[in-house]
Amino acid sequence: MRELETLAKERREDVATIIANAVKIGIEKIREETILERYLKKLITREAAIKLVGVEVVKRAERQREAILEDVRWGLHG
Repeated sequence: MRELETLAKERREDVATIIANAVKIGIEKIREETILERYLKKLITREAAIKLVGVEVVKRAERQREAILEDVRWGLHG
């Protein structure tokens, strides 16, 4: 609660506004993660994912997936 009050004071907003913004941001993040998960599982096309979350977000997810796969390959084969 202290962090929330500090944010409200620093931003000169009331606590309810801070909470509303946090919920909005959280919902958008969950939506984005859900879309990317569906794309990476090949449940939707790359084009559909780009349309829903944007090309940069999709490219970032692809880079992250490739980095993980490289780490796994390195771990398996030294």
